[in-house]
Amino acid sequence: MQLPVGKTLDVQLVERQLTQLWQGNAEAREDGNAAVLRARVANLLVYVADEEALQNSQEILNDLTAIHPSRVVIMGGLLEATDQDIEMSVESVCQTDKRSGARRLACEEITLKAQGKFVSELPSAALPLLVADLPIFLWWRSSPDTANKTCDSLLEATDRLVVDSAEFVDADRDLLKLNDIFSGKSYDHVGVSDLNWARLTFWRGLLADFYDVATYRSLLDSVNLVEVDHVSPAQGATLAPQALLIVGWLASRLGWKLAEKQTNREDEQKFVLEFAKSSGAPVRVELKRVERDERKPGRLVRVELKSDATESASFKVCRSNDNLHILSEARLGDVAQSGRVMPVRNRSAAQLLGREMEILGNDDIYQQALAVAAEVLRRRGE
Repeated sequence: MQLPVGKTLDVQLVERQLTQLWQGNAEAREDGNAAVLRARVANLLVYVADEEALQNSQEILNDLTAIHPSRVVIMGGLLEATDQDIEMSVESVCQTDKRSGARRLACEEITLKAQGKFVSELPSAALPLLVADLPIFLWWRSSPDTANKTCDSLLEATDRLVVDSAEFVDADRDLLKLNDIFSGKSYDHVGVSDLNWARLTFWRGLLADFYDVATYRSLLDSVNLVEVDHVSPAQGATLAPQALLIVGWLASRLGWKLAEKQTNREDEQKFVLEFAKSSGAPVRVELKRVERDERKPGRLVRVELKSDATESASFKVCRSNDNLHILSEARLGDVAQSGRVMPVRNRSAAQLLGREMEILGNDDIYQQALAVAAEVLRRRGE
């Protein structure tokens, strides 16, 4: 049940409304056992910029709070709409045991919605509603722009920022803005997570596995071509964030630097980059857009490292034709050696977000990969 709250900034009124909902939950039990558990292990702030994302977030959070019961504050900031002051409602969300049907867990959800000029007031309404002494996570489902007063205010109060670069409307611009957070004025205390980076875990693991094989290492050291196939992003951007991040990860782990001179060859299907190894040897990277109707926009399809040195070799990680597995294969000359096969997990946003809520520190490897991706984007725009 959801209750409207008349006075937006009356924190005590909100707490009384939540208590009323909890009492109603306890009285509604029919099994005569102990009362419903009121559990809170974290504060979760959620910011969305449109009505569709607002509704979608509420559905995702119902799944998330089964794992991470939290005080959830959802903020709908509709900047382009007619000015309207903040509206607030509170709700208690109960989880049901699948076997017994009994309600075994619940959490608290507060929704704030503002339009036009009143969007900037959302942080001052939301932050006093958080539970003291619990970590604060911010799931930001919009452009991560620190020049935006709302974003800046929330980041200053947050322990960890979570974004999903697959949702970026302008991926090039928003990846650059996300990278700026790492060098921002007062964000050293904020860890940063990208759900799209988490989706690359198996890809990174399988590519790293090649370097664990002693007989492959000299051939991997001579790699001079990397091909990255990806499905075009839904928003129509030419480069998918996943493709940029996997290239950034490879370059940062292997010590490759963007070459001073770039040909910037780009067409509708391919974007070419030149890197240089620490030895000075060149590496060509080709990001190719491919059509795969059965695969989600922006997802990787294939990453292949190739060498045409004294002995030709290639090291490939790709999706299977049925899209159910991620495969690895090494080819030395004409001999193919199959590697590991991993299932495509297709984890939900709730599962990915729940995993990130177990982490407070920063991911230095992600930060370095994003920095390379940002440099590619800046050089591309020159």
